Amino acid sequence: MPSQIRAHTDSNGAIAVVEAFCEAWSNLDFESIAALLSDDIVYRNGPLPMLAGKAAVMDYLSGAGPFDNMEWEILNIASSGNAVLTERIDHISRRGQSAALPIMGTFEVREGLIVEWRDYFDLAAYQAQWREGKSDEAGN
Repeated sequence: MPSQIRAHTDSNGAIAVVEAFCEAWSNLDFESIAALLSDDIVYRNGPLPMLAGKAAVMDYLSGAGPFDNMEWEILNIASSGNAVLTERIDHISRRGQSAALPIMGTFEVREGLIVEWRDYFDLAAYQAQWREGKSDEAGN
């Protein structure tokens, strides 16, 4: 495992906001997740279409489940001004299957809220984990 970087030159609290967001995901606490998003958030989830506005983002997130379990493991986190960079592994369990998704995420934080969230990941590798799990369940 790489050494963990935690750059806490976080005079505006941006890292703390992102850490709270990741913790809310690990607890599947959608109320806290929503509370940390600005009303006009822009979400770019890898190669998927961009979403704008808290309602659209929360509709998408709640529709992605239901999740059995979730853990957002932060490997490294750093900030520069309002931007927070995270290197994470999102461990996702859903419908009895599990996947681990390596992600580089960028969060823009203003006035204690996330105004932009961009995640970069390999969608094909993520989808392959679910396909493999399905074939294992079917005994293939």
